[in-house]
Amino acid sequence: MGPIFRIIPARAVAKPQGAMKLKVPFWKVALGVALLAFLTLGATVTAAEAEHKSVTVRHPNLLLNQTEIDQIKLKVRDHPWAARLLDRVKAEAEKDNAVVENALAYALTGERNYARHVRERLIGEAREQMPHYERLDIKAQPEWGRWSWWGATAWAYDLAYDAFTSDERVEVERWLRTAGRTIVAQENIHTTTPNLVFCEHWRVGMIGYCLGEAELIEWALNDPGRHGPSRGGFYPVMDTMIRDEHFWAEAPIYALHYDVHGMFALAEAALRHDGTDLYKYVSPKSGASLKKIVDGYLRMAFPLERNGTEGGKIRLATFGDGSTGCLINGRLDDTFLDESFLAVVELAYKQFQDEGFAWMLSLDPKREAYIRNGRPAFSYVALTHGEILPKQPAPPPAPSGIYPSIGFAVIRSAASSPRRPCRAQRPAPPRPAELESGDIRCGS
Repeated sequence: MGPIFRIIPARAVAKPQGAMKLKVPFWKVALGVALLAFLTLGATVTAAEAEHKSVTVRHPNLLLNQTEIDQIKLKVRDHPWAARLLDRVKAEAEKDNAVVENALAYALTGERNYARHVRERLIGEAREQMPHYERLDIKAQPEWGRWSWWGATAWAYDLAYDAFTSDERVEVERWLRTAGRTIVAQENIHTTTPNLVFCEHWRVGMIGYCLGEAELIEWALNDPGRHGPSRGGFYPVMDTMIRDEHFWAEAPIYALHYDVHGMFALAEAALRHDGTDLYKYVSPKSGASLKKIVDGYLRMAFPLERNGTEGGKIRLATFGDGSTGCLINGRLDDTFLDESFLAVVELAYKQFQDEGFAWMLSLDPKREAYIRNGRPAFSYVALTHGEILPKQPAPPPAPSGIYPSIGFAVIRSAASSPRRPCRAQRPAPPRPAELESGDIRCGS
């Protein structure tokens, strides 16, 4: 028996800023059918069905292509820090059977044992989960399968694609496609906080770019949000969730740990897929851009503290959930611009060549940033996407500023001694304002 319904990808038409627009958005179709039985997929699938794609894709090409993989091999040969990171990747693959690390180790060494682990993992999960998807009642189980590591899974499949037989690709791609479409339908029925909803969008986008599925890409980028644009795709979120051109409209740690690396994953995938350059996109409504989001976290940074890693650590002025406070055991917990942020800075420096970003990365000569929250797609980003840093980069500026939409005033003294940021105590002016400026090295 075939599926109750089949999505026929609509023809893509042009959209400003390189976005893709479908004549019949997929999420509208998904909403209508989600209230019925969503996916009753047939037991048999042909190789021709697996090869059905909206756009021709090649592998590897999701977050790295073969030319870039060859360049990484040279980086490993010539730079000890990169060689150590490859050793870390192989160690995690062998110790934890981590799927992305196995796939990366295979791509960079050619050792088939790593590919075998990826293949067995993905085929096993596909065969285990597809029977549940086939009988899934989305209204009764709107969370099932929704929060898995779909971005990492898609990239692992992309990197190890040649290790799968044609029939195995049928199974894995059917599973990934089903998971992406199910998440779309689940979000239409049951939503949650904007940061978690964007996690859904970027992961579905990764599946879409991996498989060349136009309707999944369209949802990731342009979904207007069944529950409002703050719970939509990349473009609506940039319009509505970034305030004062820089700041995520929830607690700062939410985007820091869950969404910013997902935005950069989408940008990397879009650029390789069809040249869509999300790095150059500036929202006409909010003025937000990917670079400004990274800059925003630096604007909220305390001065450099000479402790922790070799070059020091930088504390973040934050508020709300995940801000400075005591844990239940009485230990003081604080938020730093740590590995999750530095991993994004690796990507940002590659794209924008901002010297201040290079300075941030130079604080850790080992370049070991690894995103530990938010089920990321990436592994050790300096290995896969990191650039060689200049010898003595200048630190980023540390301007004073008033940011009314998040209720923050950052007041710094002259360049030699900026003060610590503080919460605004009075109603803020109507627009952001920059005052005196120093740089982030200075003491308080």
